[in-house]
Amino acid sequence: MDVTLKQLRYFVAVAEELNFTRAAARLHLSQPALSVQIARLERDVGAQLLTRTSRPVELTDAGRGFHDDARRLIAELERAGDRARRTQEARHAALRIVHTASVAYRALPLILDELATGAPEIVVSARQEWSTRAVEEVLLGEADIALVREFAGGKGLRTEIVHREPLAAFMSARHALAGRDVLEVGDLRGHPVVVVPEALAPGFHSLVGRLCESRGFRPAEVEMTSPENREPLLAHLSRHPEHLFVGPASMAGLAWEGVVHVPLSDPDARIGLSMVWADARPTPAVGRALTAARAVAAREGWDAPGSA
Repeated sequence: MDVTLKQLRYFVAVAEELNFTRAAARLHLSQPALSVQIARLERDVGAQLLTRTSRPVELTDAGRGFHDDARRLIAELERAGDRARRTQEARHAALRIVHTASVAYRALPLILDELATGAPEIVVSARQEWSTRAVEEVLLGEADIALVREFAGGKGLRTEIVHREPLAAFMSARHALAGRDVLEVGDLRGHPVVVVPEALAPGFHSLVGRLCESRGFRPAEVEMTSPENREPLLAHLSRHPEHLFVGPASMAGLAWEGVVHVPLSDPDARIGLSMVWADARPTPAVGRALTAARAVAAREGWDAPGSA
């Protein structure tokens, strides 16, 4: 039996109106065309559903049973469509963010607050990962957005720089440079610099080296041995007064006894914060996140946001 949803709707209209003229007007269809559709339906079903010898039209016994079943089928199909739409809307209203540790100090809370105000319907989950893993999750579809530092781009990905944050040097209060109000990149010459592992965050790893090389020297680098979070780093700095670490100035919100920070004054001493998403049509939630990040950048006066 090859019965269409349109035929069911046509039949239900005739069964409820018991008049072809009124049913045709209700369906915005000509009466002859409606009669043809009902006759085709009866042929496909293999039973007479309507008696046309009297006015008004009457339902046969088969027609009354078929009317009940048709209404139930139409209602079930409409509910199925509603469920599918709700499922899709729920997926589009969910936003999975994966971010690097330093993003959580200031940028992420501001973006989340903006999202909560401008798009309260979006359910956001946020997790911390290292840069390479965060980007990988976006490529694999395990996350919708990655917020990472010094991202150079990659195949299958779109990215937008939302902030170029000033850098600061973090060190023991006993470090030779700790008493300065500000530092320049050139002041790092001769001082060992702690760096994050290249495999975990290649852009962040090479940042200080690039800045120093542009001044004609290469710093001695000490790779972090416990990169899972920042507390071992700060503890390391407190125990090794000869070492320093260069990171986003927002890290200053982390307190560790005996560890201080000094801003870097060079105009290029900045670290990029990028929003990364899959190179496909973004979901509405990703679009709202981009809008939120741009709004925060404008309000906070974040330096040089823009596409990359």
